Amino acid sequence: MITAHGATLTVTNNSLTITPTALAASLRGSSASREVAIADIKHTSVTPGDVWSRTRVDIDAGENSLAIWFAPGDEDGPAELTELLDEAKRGDAPATDTVAGGAGIPGFSFVGFDVETANRRWGSICQIGLVKIIDGEEVDRASWLCKPPAALSEFAKDNVAVHGITADDVADAPDVRDCIARMVEFVGDLPLVAHNAQFDVSALRDACRASGVETPQMLFACTLAQARATKLDVANHRLPALAEHFGVELAHHHDACEDAAACAGVMVGLARAAGHTGSVMSFVHDSGFTLGSIDETRVTPVLRDRSGAGRAMQAEKAAHGGVAAAVAATAAPQGSNQAGPAKRSSASTSSGSKPAPWQSVATPDTVPEPNTEADPNAPLYGEHVTLTGEFEPHDKGELWAKIAEQGAQVGKNVTKKTTVLVVGEWATMTSKEKRARELNDKGQDIQIWPADKLLEVLGLSE
Repeated sequence: MITAHGATLTVTNNSLTITPTALAASLRGSSASREVAIADIKHTSVTPGDVWSRTRVDIDAGENSLAIWFAPGDEDGPAELTELLDEAKRGDAPATDTVAGGAGIPGFSFVGFDVETANRRWGSICQIGLVKIIDGEEVDRASWLCKPPAALSEFAKDNVAVHGITADDVADAPDVRDCIARMVEFVGDLPLVAHNAQFDVSALRDACRASGVETPQMLFACTLAQARATKLDVANHRLPALAEHFGVELAHHHDACEDAAACAGVMVGLARAAGHTGSVMSFVHDSGFTLGSIDETRVTPVLRDRSGAGRAMQAEKAAHGGVAAAVAATAAPQGSNQAGPAKRSSASTSSGSKPAPWQSVATPDTVPEPNTEADPNAPLYGEHVTLTGEFEPHDKGELWAKIAEQGAQVGKNVTKKTTVLVVGEWATMTSKEKRARELNDKGQDIQIWPADKLLEVLGLSE
């Protein structure tokens, strides 16, 4: 695979494939690759550049003729391209398309990401796993055990039972703040990809805040969201099931590096199954989602963008201003549903029609009483549970009823009695989540769950 100006090039015995980079695709409004048959190529010529001007390779292929540009000072790229084209004409180039064969996807680059935590507080990171994917192939990985932030350093037995990491294991490990700095350097401008990414990136932000370090600005995709948007023959959409479906090894689930590698493999598998070439951003956008983002002020989740305005703005900002501009635009792009659905009068829906989008986030009038005969071993028994955000396709009345069935007290708001806050999709941090985090900072112990954990506990997960 060869990197040219604004494109990556793949040469086989059959064809030359030119795949635009994310920036080039955004500028021209298409991420589609161009393919030229080797049999059609009659002649190639090189117009050399210098340290100030680009080198051009002209390919005479009749109606498919084109010019390929290389960055100033790049002598190796043009030479490698012409040599590979000569080999292809002799039948000495790779016999099959590497993308179709599963070895890579031009332009598909990201970092698989996973964290393990010491206790129920998301910021208590004790391990970080990273796997770098360039053009659909793994090129590097990193993993660090680390000391959680001092205020969140207790190791809970339930968490240790899951991942096996103890306080003794991290006694001589670096502080999480040092590992975050290494992570930022490792990731660079690439997007993150995590499974149930809202948890991992929120944990990263919480750890930064608890450690007194600046939260990095990053974009992220979620394999859980991508898998759910794809018709897959799987029992559920958990990482082990998806890894098995795509033939990705996952021998030690809940090791952060192995989970990051499995997540990366699932993302590549999803893209390959869709026949995608190009960037992660274009793949997520083609699936109808915007990328999520993280910065100092908020975590914006991966959201479905029905109007397309959010995707268009995100791509434009990324193309012209890089990651920082795209992160700023992701929080609430104009003309999309990113700011959350607007409430309307119930009179606007006709009898028997599908509920309006706002109804899934509206707070029901009647709070169900806890089931006095519930099993004391039920996961939510005795808890005080509040919901915030959107839980599509479930409405809050349905969820409240099932929560109460387990013997939990449902609350409309976050109070000093709240023990569990469940966070559904929403473009910005809700006022309830802000309140819960403020109370936690003051010493209250409120568990903050992602929606998927609640749905699993209630038996509603896919």
